[in-house]
Amino acid sequence: MPSLDSHQFGAASRFRLVYWSLVIGLVSGMPAIVLAQHSTYYSNPSGEVTPGYPDSLVAEIPQETPVIWEPRIQLDTLTTGHMFDFQNRQSDKQLAIIESQSDSDTFPRLIVGGQLRASAMAATTNTANKFAYLGRFPPDFVGTSATDARLLQANAGVILHAAPGVSGYLELLFSDVFSFPTFNQGSLQMRQAYLVLGDFEVTPFYAFIGKKNVTFGDFRTLSPFTQAVPWHYFAPLAEGIGGGYSDGGWNLTVMALNGSRGIRVADSESKGTLNNFSANGSYTLSLDADTDFIVGAGYLHGTIYDSTVAEHINPAITGERNGAWDVNGRIRMGNAYASGEYVQTINDWPVVSAPVQAYKTELGLDLPGMPVPTFVSASWSQGIQGDSGTTFRSNSQLVLGTQFKIHENVQLSFEYIRSLGFAPLLNITTVSDPDVIQNTYLLGLVVKI
Repeated sequence: MPSLDSHQFGAASRFRLVYWSLVIGLVSGMPAIVLAQHSTYYSNPSGEVTPGYPDSLVAEIPQETPVIWEPRIQLDTLTTGHMFDFQNRQSDKQLAIIESQSDSDTFPRLIVGGQLRASAMAATTNTANKFAYLGRFPPDFVGTSATDARLLQANAGVILHAAPGVSGYLELLFSDVFSFPTFNQGSLQMRQAYLVLGDFEVTPFYAFIGKKNVTFGDFRTLSPFTQAVPWHYFAPLAEGIGGGYSDGGWNLTVMALNGSRGIRVADSESKGTLNNFSANGSYTLSLDADTDFIVGAGYLHGTIYDSTVAEHINPAITGERNGAWDVNGRIRMGNAYASGEYVQTINDWPVVSAPVQAYKTELGLDLPGMPVPTFVSASWSQGIQGDSGTTFRSNSQLVLGTQFKIHENVQLSFEYIRSLGFAPLLNITTVSDPDVIQNTYLLGLVVKI
C-alpha cells in the first residue's frame, strides 16, 4: 500500500482522508488535523508543532496550505521539559504553563509530554550496611559495595489550555525509589494536578489551585542528575491555593496550604482548614545578553521539623509549629554559572534540640568547541541538624558532574559523588554515624518529549 508521502496520493485518496477525518472529529468531539493538500506535521527544535512538507513534495504543494482545523494536541518539549525537570524550576513551574499559552491562539488545546530518568551506579562505603548517598534510601543496599541500575522516574504530563487565561496541568509519576516505607518495586501516583488562571498578555497577576510544588525557595542545582542537599531537606509538595505577580524581573508568590501533613516537608498541627502558607520572591537583573543576576528569598510557615519523633509520614505525629526561611542567588556570566542557597528552620527540631539547616554552593561551565553541547559542574552541599560532636550532626555531599546534550531531547551525564556522614532523617538519633564515607559513580540518562 502506498504511503501518504507517495506521489501516488491522488485526489480520491485526499477526499477520503478529509471525509474520514471530518467523521472522526465529529463523532469523537475532538477536532482533527486536516489539510487541504498533502502535508504532515513536524516538531521543530523548540518543541512546537508546526506544519511542514516532505522535501520531495515541496514543488507539488502550495507554500500556503489552508488548514481546516488547527492542531488541538501538540508537542512542546521546551515547555514540558521545564515541567518535568527534576533539577530546575522547582518553585515556579506555573509560569511555564502561562507562558506557553501565547504560542497559539487555538483553544482548547493540549500539550502532551513525557520523560524517563534512568541511572546506573557503582558505590563503595567504608562502613558495612551504611550508604549515605541521598539519591537512594539507606536500606536499599547491604555490605560495603553496591551496583544498581534502574529507571528512577517516568513522568507523563498534560498541559490543558482550555481558554485564554485558563489552563491546567496533570502529571503522572512512576517512581522506583519514592516508595518508602514498604519498599515495593516502585509506585504510580498523580504527582501534580492544578489549575492556573492568568494571561501575561493581559495582566502580570495570576492564580493557581491544586496539588503542586509549593512556591518556596529555589532548589535548583547545577549538577546534571543528583539533587543538592537543600532539596532533600526542604523542597515541599502540598495542596492549596495561591497567587502571584511576574513582571519587570520580579516574581512574587503567596500560597495557602491545606492543614496537616503535606506530601513533602509541609506540616501543621490540624487538618480541615487552610492553616499553613508560603511566601516567595525573586528578582532577575539582566545587565546584557550574557550576564544575569537572580536573588530570592522565601518563607514556609510550617514544616515537618516540629515533633519530638523523627517520623515524617504519619500526620498524627506533629508538634509546635516550626517554619523555615530561605535565601538563594544565581549568577550567569557568559558560559560560567554560580549558584547558592541557604535554608533553615525558625526554631529547633525537638528531636535533635537544634535547628535544621541546609546550604549549597555550586559552579558550572559550558564548554565551547565540543562535538555536542557539554556542561561541567561542581556542587558542595550540606545538611546540618545537630551540635558539634553529635553523631547526627550532618550529611555532606560533593558532586562533580559532566552533562552531554547528545540530542535536543536526550541528555547523558556522568557524576562522581562523595557522601560524608550518615544521618538519615528517620531514626536519626539511633543509627547515625559521622564517620561514614561513600564514593559513588553514576551514569544518568534523561529522555524527554
